[in-house]
Amino acid sequence: MSARDWITFPATGRRARYGWARDLARAGAWQALLASAHGDPRQRPHCDCRWQGRPLELVVRERRHEDDGQVVTQFHLARMPGQGRHHGPACPFHETDPQRSGRSDYVDGVVRQLDDGRVSVLLDRGLRVAERASAPVRPQLSRGDDASRPARHRQARMRQLGLLHLLWESAGLTNWEPAVSRRRAFWPGVRAALADAAHNIVAGRTALDRHLVPIGYRDPEGVAQLAATVDRCGDSWRVLMVGVVDQLRVDGGGVWRDGTPRPPRLRLTFDGARDYALFVAGDAALASRLQLSYPWACRELARERSARSIKVVGLVSAQVRRTGDAGNWTYNAWTDSVSLMEVGPSLIPVASSYELAILTALQDAGRVFRKPLRFDAAQDVVLPDFELLDTAAPQGTPLEVFGRQDEAYQARREVKRAYYSDVYGADGWWSWDATRGAPWPAFPPPQGGASGHG
Repeated sequence: MSARDWITFPATGRRARYGWARDLARAGAWQALLASAHGDPRQRPHCDCRWQGRPLELVVRERRHEDDGQVVTQFHLARMPGQGRHHGPACPFHETDPQRSGRSDYVDGVVRQLDDGRVSVLLDRGLRVAERASAPVRPQLSRGDDASRPARHRQARMRQLGLLHLLWESAGLTNWEPAVSRRRAFWPGVRAALADAAHNIVAGRTALDRHLVPIGYRDPEGVAQLAATVDRCGDSWRVLMVGVVDQLRVDGGGVWRDGTPRPPRLRLTFDGARDYALFVAGDAALASRLQLSYPWACRELARERSARSIKVVGLVSAQVRRTGDAGNWTYNAWTDSVSLMEVGPSLIPVASSYELAILTALQDAGRVFRKPLRFDAAQDVVLPDFELLDTAAPQGTPLEVFGRQDEAYQARREVKRAYYSDVYGADGWWSWDATRGAPWPAFPPPQGGASGHG
């Protein structure tokens, strides 16, 4: 749980932690607190974040759903509309402005806010096993707000990599400040953040947490969650598993017990999978597709663990079957879809070794920043590599690393320069040309502090 997840209930003067919603021992008391505050705008709870000198209020929403044939009423907290970006980066109610990430490249309706505060997404493939990937939808043309700009294609469905990015962003794992350092090294805390994010994402008519299982080390609750999710999904629904990938390989095939040849298979192993007795396999052709789509991730996973410079997070969609006896279960997952994401040791995504160096420097300097994610956006969408959130600039300060010298990239570099200068001003953004071999320049200083140097 975050040190910033304390919630104050003015009606009673009580304070409680947002993480209690998923604590079995405290969930009942948490629901009672929410019920007492529901429907009274004069007694809205608030977190410890402040905006313009006042605490940021939250709204209690009621949701009814059917569980095993019974109608269940639950209350949950949501941020007030339009206030997500005013919450601190470590606050569970912080929201990245969609216009400052790859989410801006979806057509209207692919990602939309529901009345109860959750987010609905339109996926390119449903979660039912019978639902295959949809036929490619022709991207729609858009000129944005400026009709003089050339039209560009926008995405009409969210793919699996986009869903992984949405989970990571919604869980707050793209944001960094010194206070979160210890929590990022503790997988159960990461799992809880991902579970909260999945609870607030709806695909079709189903909350994503009904299908998502975060896999990681030393997490007994995660093991129990896998068992419950596999039972719930059965043979009709896909299970989504997310975690740090330890190994990705193709075995050499073999022979079945009846003597018939067994073709080669992809084998994927999550960190901590042994605790779950989880075995993930797929068609060998999937490994070839992953090498084309994620070359850096696959190269790193081919190295010894001690020699890797990054970690790799995977989101796996699979049919999972359980075999064995109670207390000695084995879970066999067959996947036909895997998405990978390169991250630093603190689970902040990175796209190159140069970004990894800047990430490390920012953390060593104690800076507050975020990593904008591309989702499924086309490459012509301009996104900074990082964005400082602790400078005097209210809209944040973009950080851009130029890491190539080829002719095509030179043209792209000029487009980025023009965009940043137009939106943030000539002195409102930072860049480093990593191809020159020189140290990066000093970072823009935080409010009331000194800048960091390469």
